[in-house]
Amino acid sequence: MSNKIPIALCGYSLPHAMGYLKTKSGEASQTTLSPLGMMELVRTYDLEGIEIALSTVVPSFDGALIDTGISAPNWRTLFERYDLKIIADYGAILDNDSQHLKDALKVASDAGAKVMRAVLSHLLCGDRRRLEGGWLAHRERLAQRLREVLPVAEDLGICLAVENHQDATSDDLLWLAEQVGYSSAFGVTLDTGNPLAVAEEPIAYTERIAPLVRHIHAKDYKVYRCEEGYRLVRCAAGTGAIPFREMFAVVAKNGYEVLPAIEMAAQATRTIPVQEADWWEHYPPQQKAYYEAVIPFLNKHALPADVPYSSLWESGAGSEEILTEEFEFVRQSVEYFASVLENDRG
Repeated sequence: MSNKIPIALCGYSLPHAMGYLKTKSGEASQTTLSPLGMMELVRTYDLEGIEIALSTVVPSFDGALIDTGISAPNWRTLFERYDLKIIADYGAILDNDSQHLKDALKVASDAGAKVMRAVLSHLLCGDRRRLEGGWLAHRERLAQRLREVLPVAEDLGICLAVENHQDATSDDLLWLAEQVGYSSAFGVTLDTGNPLAVAEEPIAYTERIAPLVRHIHAKDYKVYRCEEGYRLVRCAAGTGAIPFREMFAVVAKNGYEVLPAIEMAAQATRTIPVQEADWWEHYPPQQKAYYEAVIPFLNKHALPADVPYSSLWESGAGSEEILTEEFEFVRQSVEYFASVLENDRG
């Protein structure tokens, strides 16, 4: 049995270091962490895998694309040299035509990936109010795109694992699975923090979609009350409210070999406006029933509204300070999951 810690590290955990995000004042990191540097970091922590975009143009935040200026290496050779499992990253599946997604699946398969993570939209905070045409029409387009590309994924032996990226409810993901005929190439990347963004309790959400989960973004949040509803704030794993051990245990029963990836939340705070009536107008009535389970979760975990919550990035910190925090959060998270996963294996 491998002595490595059975978890991967996601490149989006280090957005400033990777060159995906400048400081609030527009300052870029002076020493951008390359994919090779990311692999060295993963090896330093003795992790089992890495999640990274396999393109020189990387989907970043709020729909932005970042040209890293780095030539695409021979990915398979690198991953084999470092003895790493790979989860490939893709952006939103409707941002490009179906051939673009098919080509990305081929690149990921050639690199040795068995899973490619993608997102369904650019929505954040569960806020569907500004989505042109509405969520249901968007969901229909997603189903059609998936039906176009999943036969290619099936032939390649790779799973396209769509993330609950602060947009999809558990029922949405189950609906998509049904629409694609429960294809063996369709799966879900469960982001452990994001059920809260659509007013669902994390364990209950996991229980509903567990048979579909093929990858996990192991992300923690500190939760703060606010007038609009509640805020979700970036933190190191183990210092927030997310019940990782319970969620991992639910997924472990689904029969797949699921390699979680540590992912720090975005530098920007996410405010979930569940107290605004028109936010709910874009959800079916069932969602309010799911929210009933969130209320005791908030009563247990949410910090008062008057407690300061802004990240260093939001507060306007400089590049060096943000870099130090990013790497420190990764270190703390690795230590936390090493303990959790070792106890569970032992």
